[in-house]
Amino acid sequence: MIENTEGDQQDLPIYESLKRDIKNLKQLSSEACIFKVHEGLRRTNTDAYTPLLISIGPYHHGNAKLSKMENLKLMYLDLFLKREKQPSMEQCWEKLKDSKEKAASYYGDDEDIQLLLDSAGDKFVKMLLLDGCFIAEFLYREYDEETKKEEEEELNKKKCDNNAVFMPTGMKFQVFRDLLLLENQLPFFVLQELHGMVYDESKPKFLDIVKITFASMLTKVRLIPPIVPNLGDNNATEMKGHLLQIVHNLCNPQNGGIQEERHYWTLCFPCSLGKQSQDSKVGSSDIRTATELQEAGVNLKKVVKSSSLFHIKFNHAELEIPKFHITDPTETFFRNMIAYEQHSCDKNNMYFTDYAQLMDNLINTEKDVNLFRMNGVLVNWLGDDKEVTDLFNRLCKGVVYSSCDGFYYSDVCNKLNGHYNKPWNVMMAKLRHDYFNTPWAGISTIAAVFLLSLTIAQTVIAVLDLRK
Repeated sequence: MIENTEGDQQDLPIYESLKRDIKNLKQLSSEACIFKVHEGLRRTNTDAYTPLLISIGPYHHGNAKLSKMENLKLMYLDLFLKREKQPSMEQCWEKLKDSKEKAASYYGDDEDIQLLLDSAGDKFVKMLLLDGCFIAEFLYREYDEETKKEEEEELNKKKCDNNAVFMPTGMKFQVFRDLLLLENQLPFFVLQELHGMVYDESKPKFLDIVKITFASMLTKVRLIPPIVPNLGDNNATEMKGHLLQIVHNLCNPQNGGIQEERHYWTLCFPCSLGKQSQDSKVGSSDIRTATELQEAGVNLKKVVKSSSLFHIKFNHAELEIPKFHITDPTETFFRNMIAYEQHSCDKNNMYFTDYAQLMDNLINTEKDVNLFRMNGVLVNWLGDDKEVTDLFNRLCKGVVYSSCDGFYYSDVCNKLNGHYNKPWNVMMAKLRHDYFNTPWAGISTIAAVFLLSLTIAQTVIAVLDLRK
C-alpha cells in the first residue's frame, strides 16, 4: 500500500507550520540602528522623512524621482578616487564587498536590503560605494575651504553647466537636509573605511571632518555647541552609528567643555514636528500654557547667552528660554531627531522629544505664540502665529514620551506647577483672567472698583454725619 505523504503533510496541525515559521524567523541584528520610520510618526508628515534630492542607503534606492543625482554620484566617485592615496576602484570595491554583510546588519527593515544582497552584480556593494564616496567627497569639499573658494570662483564666472562638479548653495542645503534623514543613512564604519582608503592617519579623522562640517553648516541653527565635544573614533557607539546619530550626539545639552557665547537659536536647517492626547502625558510634564502661567505671575524671559537650545530654567518666577527662530525647515530636522530617539534603545538621551513635549504644553493657542513673540523668545518666520501653534501641537503625535524619572525638564515642570498651585498665585491668575483679560475689561474693572470705593466712602461719611 502506497502512503499518501502529501495527504499526511496536509493533515499536519496548523501549529506545526507556526513552529517552522518561528524556526525560520530572521532575528533582528544587535547592530541594527537604521530603521524605517514607523507609521505612528510617519502619518503626520510623510514628506519630512523622505529625501527630496538624493537617496542614501537601500530604503529609497532606485526612486525614480531621485535619479538625477546618480550622475553626480559618479562624478564624486571619480573625484574621490583621485584624492591623496588614489586607490583603485577595485580596491575600494573589494574592501566594501568584505564588509557588505556587516553593513546589511545595520538596517532594521531587511526586505529592501535582502533584494539588493540577493541580486546579481552585487548591487548592495555598488550602492555602498557610490553613496559612501558621495558623502565622503561632499563633506571633504565642504571641509576644505580652498575647494569652496574654487567653487565660488566658478560660480562667479558663470561657468555653470551640466558637467559641473560644484553645487549651488541651495542644492547643498538640500543635500545636508537629506543626509540627516533617519531612512537615508549608511553605517558610519563604511564611511570610515572609505576615508582610510584615501587618507592616512596624519590627516584629520573622518569623525572630526563630520563634526566640523556640520557645525559649520548648522551655525545658524546653533544646535551644535560652540565648542564641539570630543567624540573620538574609538568611541564604540560612534563606530556603530550613522551621521544622524553623530549630529544628535553633538546637540547633547549635557556635553561638557562648552563655552557660552551670545547668539540666538534658529531651527532653520533646510528641510516641519505634533500633539498627543492630554491623558497620555506624563504627570510631571503636564503644565499650564504660557498664557496661564503668565497670569499666575510667571514672566517669560529670553536667553541670548546660552550654550544649548535645551537649557530652559525656572528661577524667581521667571521662565528662561533660549531665543529661537521658527522657519519652514524646522519640522523636518526635529522630526528626524525625534524619530531617531524613538527608535533608539537609549531612553536617557530623548532631549529633542522632551523639548518638543515641553513646548507642546506651553503652546496651545495662538495667544501663547503671541506671548512668546512679544517677549522676544520666539521669532516667527512662518508668517501666521497659527502655523507655529499647529506645528507644536502636531509635533509629538505618535511619540512615546519619556518616563517621569527620565524627563529632561521634570525639575522645571515641578517648579512651574508648584508656583502655579500656590493659593495667592491662583487667586491672582483668576483675577487677571476674569477681570483683566483685555485692556477694556481692565479699565472697566478699575472704574467699577473706583466707583465702589466712592460709594463706600459716601456711605461712611453719611453714617458719621448721622452719628453727629
